[in-house]
Amino acid sequence: MLRLGTENDFDALYPIYMHPTVNPYLNFEMMSKEEFLPLFRELITSGTLYVYENEDGQITATCIPCRLKRRCAHIVSLPTFATHPNFQRRGIGTRFLSELIEELRKDKRTKRLELYVSVGNEGALHLYQKVGFQVEGYLRKSFTPMKDGPPTDDLLMGLIFD
Repeated sequence: MLRLGTENDFDALYPIYMHPTVNPYLNFEMMSKEEFLPLFRELITSGTLYVYENEDGQITATCIPCRLKRRCAHIVSLPTFATHPNFQRRGIGTRFLSELIEELRKDKRTKRLELYVSVGNEGALHLYQKVGFQVEGYLRKSFTPMKDGPPTDDLLMGLIFD
């Protein structure tokens, strides 16, 4: 079930954001709960926190869509989409993203969704394409998944609302 998240979801979201197979694709390092709390607060003020719960009420995925400003206010960026690895490959990410897209489509200002996906992250690429995103560009050395590691390439993906 898709719902708006709150700061009270921090304890359930922290293990998703800091999971060793999820964190390298996010834009912050692994850190303690105490270190992450201010960053989490910053994240949820940058956009609208959404979470996806399973039938047991357990948070399985999250995303913080961010509306761009001024002349780009028709664009919503999805910089922090993450599914807990224990729930990947079960269709949860597809359901969550599909429901989130429909929720974002309700705002008539929204004409475009966009995100970046690391080249080689085939699972995420497949998921995004399944719900309608298309690859629009190739960004060389645009992201550093590990602290002090080499930059990797990203794909820019977009979904247009007609």
